[in-house]
Amino acid sequence: MADAIDKLVQVAALFDLAEAHILKGLLESEGLEVFLFDEQAAAFTPIVVGGVRLMVREPDLERARELLKTRQQ
Repeated sequence: MADAIDKLVQVAALFDLAEAHILKGLLESEGLEVFLFDEQAAAFTPIVVGGVRLMVREPDLERARELLKTRQQ
């Protein structure tokens, strides 16, 4: 069974690939490890796959949410 540190969780889903990369860079600049899921599929059929999923390690989820929330304000 995977430890919580190994488990990836979704922090956001975006239909704009450029925005996904910008948010990935923002979170990485704060020291978080970030992964983009479904990037290739979303480039062709974003509605079908639900967009690009921005994923972080489970222990970083709350911090990532806070950083994204601050950015929206």
